[in-house]
Amino acid sequence: MYPPRLPQIYRALPLIRPLRPPAHHSSPPKSRLFTQNSQLLLVGPTPPRPQLPFLSPVTQRSGTKSTPLQSRGGQWQLSRLVTTETKKSLKEGLWLGGKYTVIFWVTGFLLFLIAFGVQNEFLERQYPSPPQWTWLSRWNYRYARSLEEDDEDSANIIDWSLVGNPYLRLVERLESPDVDGKGLSQQADGGVMVPGVGSTGFDISGKPYPWRRGYCLALMGAARCAEQLDGWVTDETRKINFPPDVVIGPSNPRPRPVRLGAASPPLEQNCVPAYPPPERFYMKILTTQGFTDRERLEAAIAYSDWLDLKGLHDSAEEMCKWGIDIAAAPLAVPVAAIIDTDTSVLLHDAPATHLTPNILLATTSLAIHHVRSSNLSTAVPILLSVLRARRSRSPSPFSTNDDQDPLSTPSGTDGGTKNLSNILSFIQSWLLPPPYPPPVPSGNDPAHRTPASICLEAGLMSHIGEILFASRHYNDGLAWTRDAVDVAEAQLRELSTDLGASASPNTSSSPSPSSSTNGDIDEGDGAAVDRCTECLKTGMANWKMMVLKLASDEEKRNEDARAKQEHLLQQQQQQQQYHGSLSIWRWLWPTGNQVADFSRGEGEEAKGKGNQNVKGRWVAELEVVERRSGRAEELLTQERRRRRKERRGPVQRLLAG
Repeated sequence: MYPPRLPQIYRALPLIRPLRPPAHHSSPPKSRLFTQNSQLLLVGPTPPRPQLPFLSPVTQRSGTKSTPLQSRGGQWQLSRLVTTETKKSLKEGLWLGGKYTVIFWVTGFLLFLIAFGVQNEFLERQYPSPPQWTWLSRWNYRYARSLEEDDEDSANIIDWSLVGNPYLRLVERLESPDVDGKGLSQQADGGVMVPGVGSTGFDISGKPYPWRRGYCLALMGAARCAEQLDGWVTDETRKINFPPDVVIGPSNPRPRPVRLGAASPPLEQNCVPAYPPPERFYMKILTTQGFTDRERLEAAIAYSDWLDLKGLHDSAEEMCKWGIDIAAAPLAVPVAAIIDTDTSVLLHDAPATHLTPNILLATTSLAIHHVRSSNLSTAVPILLSVLRARRSRSPSPFSTNDDQDPLSTPSGTDGGTKNLSNILSFIQSWLLPPPYPPPVPSGNDPAHRTPASICLEAGLMSHIGEILFASRHYNDGLAWTRDAVDVAEAQLRELSTDLGASASPNTSSSPSPSSSTNGDIDEGDGAAVDRCTECLKTGMANWKMMVLKLASDEEKRNEDARAKQEHLLQQQQQQQQYHGSLSIWRWLWPTGNQVADFSRGEGEEAKGKGNQNVKGRWVAELEVVERRSGRAEELLTQERRRRRKERRGPVQRLLAG
């Protein structure tokens, strides 16, 4: 039986034609080509924009998955990111970057040139160079001198291999006829032939004084570098200098290891000498015509010191005698009329006009040579005769302490006028080149007693005291050393006061390292202060070492005496214990000898305890030396501050005005 039929429900028929076009999801619309035109339907999917070949993106490889943008008919083009505005901004950024880079490097280069010029101007005023030289030669001289100069604020470590190269280049340029040696000529006899050195010496008499002085300073600087670099070698494969004790080879079976971070040691077969020998430069000075007697004498003394250092004492003595001949050559009398030929002592009846600074310097160097050769009995009489000759000289008529500089500013000058004069002097010092220092005296004129010579007298006294102390004449040596310290300290205080009260700045150049023995010649108060400072340092160091040795010997003697005394007391106590154990009657009725021994033992014990509390003579003097050292250190500190103030540049002096 069938279920009952439900009533029929009539539904609304859909419209025969839809109101909107149907959506097609079968495939994405295809791009139409620009070169083909087809019938466009009014009703249908909207095709994308026409695609040009040069605007189309790179075609994907087959088998790759399309991106969502591509699936939706979009285009992903990187070239579209670089728009016209982006290109313009990139061009502007690149242009600004290049412009600022060029400006930065050009500004840095110009600032470097300015700093280089200012530094060279400052070095030129500190180490004047001859104006006849070319610019490169003058720069080599200033550079070498600045590297060689010791700075009190630094560790005083000098790289001599770095200093020696500018000196060598300078000497080569001065001797080259194509550069700065134009006009140099050989001597009339073809030069002097020296074994191991060859033909040495030129005739520079036709050159002006600044050229000749600079040539001498260059040779002396090269000789100092040759002394410091004696034995050094250069590795030809790397062009690096090494000391002789690190070279690996048969001549050095146990080489010293190099420091951490240094280059590896060289092989002996790859090495050559790093620097010429010192005698090459010293003999050039001694055999060149045109140098002054003072310059030749200084070269002879420096060469004799080098020979003493190498142990060639006979050759050093011959060089000292050569120096005496150089000093006595300008005089009208033979050497025997001034110096005893047997003992080299200055004669008592020698005329004062013949006791020139060169004669005094040559005899002093001969005495120092005898000291280094352990001929103390020969050296002391020479030093005493030189000291007597120095003290017998008349004072210098050109005293810088009594006469005021007429160009100095008066103390009552207005402050504004003083500042204006400082500004004008500053501008003038930078606009005008500094003049070359005046000629150094030849040393052939009669010597006078100058402040620098008084400081040298203190140095001689210190040398004599040291020699006497080494000869076991302790009291005499100590007395000479005390007097030397007193003279040097008093003279240094006087010179410091005069320099502090002087209003005019010292415009003279710093003394040359090669002229360290020019104390007989009046070089001004600055050189005298330097010599007094050196003498004071040496004297205080010698005095302290002498007193320390004597105090140590005294302490040792006191310890020996105390040990001996304690031994005697122990023996007395043992004897008392032995006698006390014999019989009780000796304790009750001691004899006279026992009472005397007992009282004597108590007295010696009390005396020994008292001596332990009393300071010895040399311990007390050591305290005096410590106090004097503190006072001298204050004075030397003031001198260091004054030197640092003098070394300031013109800008700093103007600002300090």
